[in-house]
Amino acid sequence: MFSLASQPDLRNSIATPARATDITQHILNIDSRCRDTPSTSSASDFFFSLLSPVRNVLRIRITSIEFPNNYFFFTEKRQNVSLQFRWDGIWPMISLDIVIPDGNYTTDQMVEVLKFQLKSVPFPITVAFSEVNGAFTFTGDYPFIIDTSFGSKERTQDYGLGYYLGFTRGSFQSEPVSPLAGTKYFIASNICAYFGGDNYVFLRLNDYGCVRQTVRIYDVNGKLTTNNEFSALAKVVLREPKNYMAFDDYASQHIKEVVFPCPVDLMRLQVQILDMYGDVMDLCSSQFSFSIEVTEVKNSSLYNVIRDSISLQYR
Repeated sequence: MFSLASQPDLRNSIATPARATDITQHILNIDSRCRDTPSTSSASDFFFSLLSPVRNVLRIRITSIEFPNNYFFFTEKRQNVSLQFRWDGIWPMISLDIVIPDGNYTTDQMVEVLKFQLKSVPFPITVAFSEVNGAFTFTGDYPFIIDTSFGSKERTQDYGLGYYLGFTRGSFQSEPVSPLAGTKYFIASNICAYFGGDNYVFLRLNDYGCVRQTVRIYDVNGKLTTNNEFSALAKVVLREPKNYMAFDDYASQHIKEVVFPCPVDLMRLQVQILDMYGDVMDLCSSQFSFSIEVTEVKNSSLYNVIRDSISLQYR
């Protein structure tokens, strides 16, 4: 199996006489803090211009990524901060929209922020989380309804706050805590709550793609609403928890390189950080960096020979 981590020097693997000056390898460091027009761009979507272009590029590969895993997971942009509570048995019907602040939460922190938001309801509702079954439970003195689809995405998974609290998408009617007494009513999660954040993100560089992501989204009726794909240069696995820096230096063995069929010139790079759905992410003013190894062929007449020698390494 070909190992990126133990890859031999390119100049020693070419099956043809080549001078030392025929091939040059550069390491380019791209830091979002040094991007073009920082006042009108973001760390997750920017252009990076090289002061001196690199011409006749044969291959690029990412050698390291330094990515801060401290961006907000719960945000209004992601539409995962809202719930609606209703009291249908009261006339006129009363409803209350709950919107939590953007941020990162543990289950205990989520309980506290929900308690604070629920202070404004006309009829008291308490909230608790069980570490045993991973469920949130809401309890009130009067029958009530929770609408988890309020302010959420039109999909069955990752749709909104209700999903991460452990609810499928839709409306939930409270039930009596005790069928005999009937003085308290509750609604409990019907799936496991999830607060782990994103498993991975994608790094896109121009249109250079070696990772292909297929996105399929179904609505609550099982109808396929989205069926497309996008490409990126790298899949960045987020092993570290929130508020830690994620480092990727090929330890994951995920291929992050492209060999070009014909020479290309590198002058201006477009860099984007995408989520699993292909949407540009909001890094919440955090900055990231990565480095790429660029193989430049000085002798253009050897380009095809050198390219084919690289291709043989994958067989």
